[in-house]
Amino acid sequence: MLGAPSDQMASSGSDEKGSKSKFRAFLDPITVSHLSENAVGADRCEGFSRLLRRSLPLLGAAWLAGAALDLHGADAAARDVRTAQVDGHAVAYQVLGHGGPVLVLISGLGDGMDTFKAVAPDLAKSATVIVYDRAGYGGSGRAAAIRDAAAADRELVGLLKASGVKGPYVIAGHSLGGLYAEYFAAHHPGEVAGLILEDSRPADFTRRCQAAKLPLCVIPPILERFMSNGARAELAGLDDTLAQVAAVVRPLPKPVLVLSHPVGPNAKPFDALWKAAQADLAARYPGSRHLTAPAGGHYIHKDQGAWFVSRVADFLAPMRCPATASPCA
Repeated sequence: MLGAPSDQMASSGSDEKGSKSKFRAFLDPITVSHLSENAVGADRCEGFSRLLRRSLPLLGAAWLAGAALDLHGADAAARDVRTAQVDGHAVAYQVLGHGGPVLVLISGLGDGMDTFKAVAPDLAKSATVIVYDRAGYGGSGRAAAIRDAAAADRELVGLLKASGVKGPYVIAGHSLGGLYAEYFAAHHPGEVAGLILEDSRPADFTRRCQAAKLPLCVIPPILERFMSNGARAELAGLDDTLAQVAAVVRPLPKPVLVLSHPVGPNAKPFDALWKAAQADLAARYPGSRHLTAPAGGHYIHKDQGAWFVSRVADFLAPMRCPATASPCA
């Protein structure tokens, strides 16, 4: 969740390739082959499996599974990927569809634009869709040592200007991307027509988690070493990001949609807290609509793609305008 195109590790240089190889060797026995108990022992197997599962709200699920290690934002539909120079680095992005509204999809920690590859084309049937790789991911340039919400905001503002696609925009953020979306919406209300938060990490979740003395409220150091340059920089700036979003005292007076993954009645304390925090996040925006996916996990846009597209399309419908009308107010 700290997160939300695909869970990507930087792919330049032999050391990055080595990290990929080590990460695959480290993780695949657990997530792909279900970890041989003969190799590590039943107790360690179960313990590490719990570590991974509980890390999902902090880390992208696909990133943990290593599903994106062979994917690269610049490799997917390369002929359609554009590049803009923003805030001192290159930013790779794609624009799909035509007309309004303009939907900007912000991925979570460890993810680039490729995470949305299965849903973006369908969303683009009724809107203009912008997806992009933040600094340190996919086809974009390397990230600075620390990146907070303000840095993500500067990058997105510059990208939208460079793209030539005029607003207002509907900003949709998954996981950590939801925090960036909240920050952008709060600081550019005149440019925003709506806000979508997909299993977004609430700004107060870490504090509440630690106050409840729950495990894995932050990403374990053992996992940090396998992160991309961009993910490490965003994790280093996470405390600042949480403070910046928590400091917003005037929530966006525009339509807001909160999408959450389902949590059962017998949920573990961590999951129960996440469910409560999602409800509180929706309450932060008076008049918002809070929907729970019928099944699946943190990656709603992957686990429940059709449902995700349908709910987002319904949310965008009142804002829709003909392809010839731009911008669409």
